[in-house]
Amino acid sequence: MADALEERTISLEGAQRVLAAALASAEQGKARVSVAVAGRAGDLRAFARMDGASMLSAETARRKAYTVAATGMSTQDFGSILKSEMSEEPELFHGMLGIEGVMAIAGGVPIRLEGQLVGAVAVSGGTSGQDREIAEAAARAISG
Repeated sequence: MADALEERTISLEGAQRVLAAALASAEQGKARVSVAVAGRAGDLRAFARMDGASMLSAETARRKAYTVAATGMSTQDFGSILKSEMSEEPELFHGMLGIEGVMAIAGGVPIRLEGQLVGAVAVSGGTSGQDREIAEAAARAISG
């Protein structure tokens, strides 16, 4: 048994490419958003708050990215799971949302390379649909 694990994470160069793709997609859609790109451990690797994006969107994007890294799934999928569990186990729902930094609304997606989770990109400031679309487009900038 090994005493250490080798886990891949997104590089700064990769994170900056994802960030640039998100900003370009947001500009194209005329959205003013914040974008957070996190590594595999949820550590912030790249970030931008566009001119005109709300201050709150910055923290929301960061929390969405953390949630994706922690769960390995999009924030929309995570929210759907919590919603379906709410009627059966309300304490699970409230317990998960009580974890500091967890965000269960659309706009955060995993970044995978060769099927392995290496990071997350999250967008906040547009509609839920805009946030999700921008994040998905950004993740495709390096995903494979």
